[in-house]
Amino acid sequence: MGNLRGLSVFIVLTLAVFTSARPKSGPNQKCKSGPVDLVFLIDSSRSVRPHEFETMRKFLIDILNTLDIGLDTTRVGVVQYSSQVRSEFSLKTHSKLENMVKAINEIVPLAQGTMTGLAIRYLMNEAFSPGQGDRPKVPNVAVIVTDGRPQDRVAEVAAEARERGIEIYAVGVARADMTSLRAMASPPFEDHVFLVERFDLIYQFGLQFQDKLCGIDLCLESDHGCEHLCESSPGSFTCQCLPGYRLNADGKTCSAIDLCAERKHDCQQICISSPGSFTCDCNQGYHLNDDKKTCSPIDLCAEGKHDCEQVCVYSGPGIFTCDCNEGYRLNVDEKACSPIDLCAEEKHDCQQVCVYSGPGVFTCDCNKGYRLNGDKKTCTPIDLCAEEKDDCQQACVYMGPGVFSCDCNEGYRLNGDEKTCSPIDLCAEGKHGCEQVCVYMGPGVFTCDCNEGYRLNVDEKTCSPIDLCAEGKHGCEQVCVYSGPGIFTCDCNEGYRLNGDKKTCTPIDLCAEGKHDCDHVCVNMGPGIFTCDCKKGYRLNEDEKSCSAIDLCAEGKHDCEQICISTPGVFTCDCNKGFKLNRDKRTCTNMDMCNTVKHGCDYQCVNTPGSYHCICPEGQLLQDDGKTCGTCKSANIDLVLLIDGSKSVRPQNFELVKKFVNQVVDSLDVSAHGTRVGLVQYSSRVRTEFPLNMYHTAEDIKAAVMKVDYMEKGTMTGLALKHMLEYSFSEAEGARPASRNIPRIGLVFTDGRSQDDISEYAKKAKEAGITMYAVGVGKAVEDELREIASDPVEKHFYYTTDFSAINTIADNLKLNVCPAESQGEVEVKDPCACENLVEFQQATMNSLDQFTQKHILSK
Repeated sequence: MGNLRGLSVFIVLTLAVFTSARPKSGPNQKCKSGPVDLVFLIDSSRSVRPHEFETMRKFLIDILNTLDIGLDTTRVGVVQYSSQVRSEFSLKTHSKLENMVKAINEIVPLAQGTMTGLAIRYLMNEAFSPGQGDRPKVPNVAVIVTDGRPQDRVAEVAAEARERGIEIYAVGVARADMTSLRAMASPPFEDHVFLVERFDLIYQFGLQFQDKLCGIDLCLESDHGCEHLCESSPGSFTCQCLPGYRLNADGKTCSAIDLCAERKHDCQQICISSPGSFTCDCNQGYHLNDDKKTCSPIDLCAEGKHDCEQVCVYSGPGIFTCDCNEGYRLNVDEKACSPIDLCAEEKHDCQQVCVYSGPGVFTCDCNKGYRLNGDKKTCTPIDLCAEEKDDCQQACVYMGPGVFSCDCNEGYRLNGDEKTCSPIDLCAEGKHGCEQVCVYMGPGVFTCDCNEGYRLNVDEKTCSPIDLCAEGKHGCEQVCVYSGPGIFTCDCNEGYRLNGDKKTCTPIDLCAEGKHDCDHVCVNMGPGIFTCDCKKGYRLNEDEKSCSAIDLCAEGKHDCEQICISTPGVFTCDCNKGFKLNRDKRTCTNMDMCNTVKHGCDYQCVNTPGSYHCICPEGQLLQDDGKTCGTCKSANIDLVLLIDGSKSVRPQNFELVKKFVNQVVDSLDVSAHGTRVGLVQYSSRVRTEFPLNMYHTAEDIKAAVMKVDYMEKGTMTGLALKHMLEYSFSEAEGARPASRNIPRIGLVFTDGRSQDDISEYAKKAKEAGITMYAVGVGKAVEDELREIASDPVEKHFYYTTDFSAINTIADNLKLNVCPAESQGEVEVKDPCACENLVEFQQATMNSLDQFTQKHILSK
């Protein structure tokens, strides 16, 4: 036994030697760098793939394994960031390596953007603060690991962090760029900037970082060859031996001093050697006396020097056996005793957990998250969500028996209490990517917009300046000069001058400027040149300036039977009163139309020289056939509605606009031969939803209106008026010929100021005989609405501050039109009113009288 004890001591000493004299640092060696406050700042943006994040997680753990972790040595904190910053644990949270490793393994990546500047500011203001465990006069070291270009500014905030004494290491992987890394890192860059192509090479930085943090020790970093101890000195080392050993002549190996072998001891039985010393021991069954040299036999049971748990049985000097009390059995170690445990022997019928209650007795229990059933044996999982035993504000997520987590509806995020939810305002948080204007649309939803003079690009985020000149949206006759986003001025070619409308150009024209002496017509032949000419029916005199009228009647150059009516260069034939001009426009025939033809008048035929007309009794109106009489009815019209679909209208209000349109349609007599309706929507562009000739019933029109999709974007009212004039009222799109005298009506509905000029096409529309109505809501500009509306403006202009009130406008807006056949003009009024019936009949009689006086003369 003494020999065995001597061998054990030798093995322990040998292990101590090799543990103390390692030539290279290994995975279990700790960096003795002195107190350091170290924070890792790791990029968890969406570009870091899951397997790459796992590599970065292992990288952190590997570095921690080399550090001397403790509250008085190296403190470590970990912060992850993407579009936001989250501290995983601070400098004061953990003092043990295993707790840090567990926390790192539980990190869940944020998977958003790359706001590195925001993270550095958090590092400076929070992570390295006394409240988070930062120690005074202890070096602050930060390691930033990122795989991409920062989405915010880092140079200024990194410089401020370095000025506060934080030493920054910048580690870039894959997509990171060297310029950003150098902007973050401390100088010299060759010691603080590290860039690798992929995450699985990041361990190389760990080796370099350990060198920088711990410093170079030749005993640790070189093959010094010392058998026992290496003692470092600046730039060198020496070998030393453990106590009880002597250094050999080679200056590296050591030899043990063996006093037993040299018989330099006084032990009675056994001498146990240790380097430079010895101890005495006894043979088995004996123990060493107090003199530490002589021996006596041992009764281990009597002396209580046994390790029997219950009963010790003496078996001779230094020998004993163990036994157990009744109800227990001796274990295989022949020392300890175990009770008869039905749970351990699986002699029970518990579903999950058997609880030992004494020899031969047990009770059943359940694992965490389960509850014991009434049979006291089986278990049922606990669903806290289903039992509503949670305190989640919005959604409870079942995570397993007795476990749940809270979640939020789309557009909300979980608060720090991990229970309540807050709406996400991506605009306020700067998480939108809009170049100019972000418009909050609700929790987690936004749209981008642009400043005035810019339009949103197809990516719906960035904006481009509007060059009205390049897009041809300027109205300049000759030259458009770009003056800035959405702004231009007009200019003219050489030899022309800009007109007062600031758009069209006029050549320098002596005729137009009155710098000529022509009697009738001055013909411009070019700048400064003209010739004289005469109006049709006149001839130029010999002075080539004055003109004389050509009188074909006076010159006898006509073939009229009765009357020749002369106009310069032209004549027409006419007849005496009571005669009518025949189809040859030359000869005449006597007439009494009411008595000689089937006039078909419903009430009364009235003769006029050479013709007749029908009239109706008071209170009735002559119908379209000019013969029958009847009650008043709505006139037939061609109606085109221009509705504003800009983004300021908003989807819910656009639905009210469509209902407004259908209210207008309900007031009309719609048919193929009656009233026709077309619909145009406009924003930054113009779209015909359906032309005049597409639908012929009110129900079809109303159904088509409700299917119209909301366009959004800008407000180009001038462009919409141009489209209406050039296309919507064309015969190709269903407008009836002007010769049929069907009134044409345009109705513009808008909620804001037009982003282009409306003056030109508002004027042209009215000049083309289109009766214009203007309906404005909310931020609509009254001056623009009045400019669009026909005269009298008060009868063609409507405005309300709220979309909910537009149905009232629709009720009051009655598009019943009486066509005045003499002039083709349109006046919106109630055709059934008595004064309007009289006015209409009087206008008809006046037209007939004018026709008679002009074309039928008495004989």
